[in-house]
Amino acid sequence: MLNPTDFFSCKNAFQTLNVNLTNDQYQKLTIFQQMMTEELKIQNISTIKDPDEIWIRHFLDSAVLLDYLPQHARVLDMGTGGGIPAIPLAILNPSLNITMLDSELRKVEFCNKVIDKLQLNSITLCGRAEEICKQEQYYEKYDYVVSRAMAAGSMLMELSCQYLKVGGFLISMKGKNYDAQTERFAQASEKLGFTVESTIPYVLDEENKFLIIAKKHSHTEEIYPRRFAKIKRSPL
Repeated sequence: MLNPTDFFSCKNAFQTLNVNLTNDQYQKLTIFQQMMTEELKIQNISTIKDPDEIWIRHFLDSAVLLDYLPQHARVLDMGTGGGIPAIPLAILNPSLNITMLDSELRKVEFCNKVIDKLQLNSITLCGRAEEICKQEQYYEKYDYVVSRAMAAGSMLMELSCQYLKVGGFLISMKGKNYDAQTERFAQASEKLGFTVESTIPYVLDEENKFLIIAKKHSHTEEIYPRRFAKIKRSPL
């Protein structure tokens, strides 16, 4: 059982994911957890409030992505909320160039506080994903888009499509209730220039979870992404 107050307990837990947790990284994750706990008194940045659970269900879960993100990759965390998975990733692999995107200003402001406090190699964006992607500095500029519990599959793929370079990857983290037919990754892929390459199951804290990995193989038509209301009303 992971004990957040004990470095070696945390180190052993991360080693099960082939992550060699350093003392500096442990200290930064501890500060982040404390900042989350304080911020939860002000706003709902997470449904998980217990420190032990934050370490397991946020920090360890985020670390699962490290095997799929190469050194120095440019990564966008779509719908980052309180900085999950972006901030643990930035702590555990400082070479990653991470952008955290969310439409809620207060959550973005919290992420900025953490970035400043921990001196992370990260920036934030606040606004609507379907609008920001049209700006030249973000259009097809990312190697990876990652997201956890932000939207159903087809919606997430459409919101992500214009951020990714051709050859880039969308990695979506899904929970135990993941259903391929409902999420519609495959259907959206056909229209957006993607191919769903793999569905990778894993277990975290005795719960079955999944990574859905899709590769962008061609430029997406400029009509996408549509306005959010239309995406929600009429998913691909």
